Amino acid sequence: MVDWLVITADRTNAGRGVRGQTLACFLRTYFGRRAVAMQTPEQWRRGPAVAETIFVGLPSSFSPEELQRLGASCRRLAAFDYLDQQELAWTPEQEATLRQRTDCYLKPWFERAWRHRLRMGMLPIRRYGRFTAAVAVDRFARRWTRRPARTYDVAFVGRPNETRIYVDGRVEKMDQRFHWLSEIVRDAPELRLWGGLVEICDGARGRIESSYGDFHDLLHREDKVGFATYYRAMQRSRALLAPGGNVPWSYRHYECLYAGGVVVTIDYRERDMLVPLPTVNMIHVPDGASVLPAVREAIELSERRPDLGEENVAHLEQYLRFGAYSSRRPALLERFVSQL
Repeated sequence: MVDWLVITADRTNAGRGVRGQTLACFLRTYFGRRAVAMQTPEQWRRGPAVAETIFVGLPSSFSPEELQRLGASCRRLAAFDYLDQQELAWTPEQEATLRQRTDCYLKPWFERAWRHRLRMGMLPIRRYGRFTAAVAVDRFARRWTRRPARTYDVAFVGRPNETRIYVDGRVEKMDQRFHWLSEIVRDAPELRLWGGLVEICDGARGRIESSYGDFHDLLHREDKVGFATYYRAMQRSRALLAPGGNVPWSYRHYECLYAGGVVVTIDYRERDMLVPLPTVNMIHVPDGASVLPAVREAIELSERRPDLGEENVAHLEQYLRFGAYSSRRPALLERFVSQL
């Protein structure tokens, strides 16, 4: 018998992290490999592991009868999905069965606007080694060198996408990244911008051109940007843009915060992630609102409070160690377990 069992999602074409590997790795960071097992639904059918707590990944091929047996085999059950969508990932039949056994459903982020009649919790998100290495190098370098000079007013680089926002019980799509960058480039040419749109597939290019016309002025000079170049540019910028991804959560928030600039973010005053953001030190843009006032406020704040970046890093390092999950940071595990 193990303490924790992660049963992976199996009706998704996404990678292992989205299927459940990220959650299993997070638990193993704190409890070790022997305490955490991982099975696919097919492996569970052939030889089910016994566990105190079972996380069942969605979408899933489990039948309602199998979910009943799964729920009866453990003391605590929680459903989870890593999909970048506002909708929950179970079928009506699976929902009816799971709701009889658990009211806990985990996603990578949380919104107070949700009305699912569930205890919605937050999942650990994948951490990248290159990011941890960059943070560690930066932390050690500070002992002997000063922070790089801020040569840019604002920085952002990324693909254009449609962010799905939950509004009054329905999902709406916003070209938030495009609109933010367009407003800065076209309405405030005096601002020193680093970045632009990159890696645009033909489908996205055609959709944007048909909706907004030519946008070559919003493109970065290179179609791809290495992480080291991206991170160094952010360290040299006063305002760092963190719009939404496919949905409101994004890795970008943590990259921007560790880089030390003032973060201009999709509104997170009514949203949350497992590693809590220092929301009072960020400039929030209400959904659909203009970004330029927030950028100007961030630039002014960076001049008025030059130590704000270090304050934000200190906040994150209560939960992370050099931007990574660590058994030396039990506060994050306590926050995760309190949701179950």
